[in-house]
Amino acid sequence: MARCFLWRGDGARWQAPGSMKTFFNNILTALLLAALNVAAAADNGPSREGLRLWLDASDAGTLEVQDNVVTRWRDKSGAGHHATALGKPALLEHDFNGHPAVRMSGRDGFRVAAVAGKTGPITAFVVSRRTAAQAGGNGWQRLVSIRSGDIADNKPPNLCLSAEAKSDAYAPSVKVMSKDGIAPGPVGIGTVGGSDRLANALQGDIAEVLIYDRGFVSEGALRDVTDYLAAKWGATVDRKDAGWTRTGPLGPTPELVNASLPLADQQNQGGWIKFEPFSDEFNGPALDTTKWEPMRQWKGRAPGLFRSSNVTMDNGCLVLTMRKETVPEMAKDPRYHDYTSAILQTIRYTRYGYFEIRARPMNSAGSSSFWFAGGGKTWRIEIDVFEIGAKALGREKAYNMNAHVFRENGKADHWSTGGVWQAPWPLADGFHVYGLEWSPQQLVYHVDGVAVRSLPNTHWHQPMRLIFDSETMPDWFGLPKDEDLPSSFRVDYVRVWKRPGWEGVIGEEELDARSWEPLK
Repeated sequence: MARCFLWRGDGARWQAPGSMKTFFNNILTALLLAALNVAAAADNGPSREGLRLWLDASDAGTLEVQDNVVTRWRDKSGAGHHATALGKPALLEHDFNGHPAVRMSGRDGFRVAAVAGKTGPITAFVVSRRTAAQAGGNGWQRLVSIRSGDIADNKPPNLCLSAEAKSDAYAPSVKVMSKDGIAPGPVGIGTVGGSDRLANALQGDIAEVLIYDRGFVSEGALRDVTDYLAAKWGATVDRKDAGWTRTGPLGPTPELVNASLPLADQQNQGGWIKFEPFSDEFNGPALDTTKWEPMRQWKGRAPGLFRSSNVTMDNGCLVLTMRKETVPEMAKDPRYHDYTSAILQTIRYTRYGYFEIRARPMNSAGSSSFWFAGGGKTWRIEIDVFEIGAKALGREKAYNMNAHVFRENGKADHWSTGGVWQAPWPLADGFHVYGLEWSPQQLVYHVDGVAVRSLPNTHWHQPMRLIFDSETMPDWFGLPKDEDLPSSFRVDYVRVWKRPGWEGVIGEEELDARSWEPLK
């Protein structure tokens, strides 16, 4: 064992006793591992899945420079979408968190050929800033613009990500935009795309640009990219999220005195009334098929294939199991192989309520998820109470929450607002109580009766089904290790409450028959 010493004020050294030696050695080991993890994250860089353009000013080899003018900015994604300069963007040496950056004067930009081959989702990340000396000029200066045809880049099927509505100075920031239904078109960096003429040109500095031809449905996968950029460039993440997410431990948790009320509201200040059609203690010998059914319209997130046989009952719990196996159904679709998993949903729909479960996530990198989803001809929404990869490396304590809008007023335009609470314990270690208060005014996520996230309810007013599932999520959690399978997500109970005046069971035939305005 290494010998541990502290230096005294008189210059002599004092040897720590055995327990102190262990203490300091543990600290040194933790610091070393943390440093290695940071270095590994920096080396790995952003996710490569769907990456179609990667401009990185910190990589000097990607910048072609003449007389301090950046004439070409080479794409690191491997797709060959190199950026050609318009005007005279200038090279800044080691001026952006110790890295180079590219300075735009309002008379400069870059053009790039179309990065996508077909209409679909696009997600853009940009690291930029505007110093006080650069402030001024027109508002809505462009960071990234994709424009096909003569339609303005801020109208579908185009995309534009602007610096700020005004031209004020701003600190280094990571800005994100994810849109669906974007048509292939030329890309502008620091200017409007689709033209050799500069328009809404940026006065500011750009450090890194990432453009993917996919959406980021998983909040954790998106945060991986924003966290990488923020750490690298000393920037803050500028997402238009509303709401709050807890940091740190829960603090005092309420005691369950009355099981007929939500753990988070044992005094029933909310006036809750038990809603039996969506409640289930899972104490019977078999699943209640008047309430639950397998999902038939989705086969699972590849490579894991949903199988009804992986949904069982055991010792008063609903059990969803993931397995390493090959089954005959996989021959019909080569995307599915090696893994089977499970999903279960309510037969009918509802909207609003307090939804509480007692559950234990599976102890593998397979996901354990509690969520809601619904859609009609003109709308599609989703609320993820949790998506947990309880044995995914570095995510053992990550409680991932999200809310999505996929289609609104007949237009496909996916966006989401999410948060991650870091639990003090590995989430697979035991059963805990998880809850969602879904009201016309807000969404509030609870763990063990304590709020961990809240946000205004701006869009989630249509009916949805309650869903439990386990998925393979290779781009987020990685694939589970063989030795961790089979693994099971166990749900002890589902208890649901309503407030007076809130709707109960809603049939599928009603989804397109009403406008679903928020209740007062």
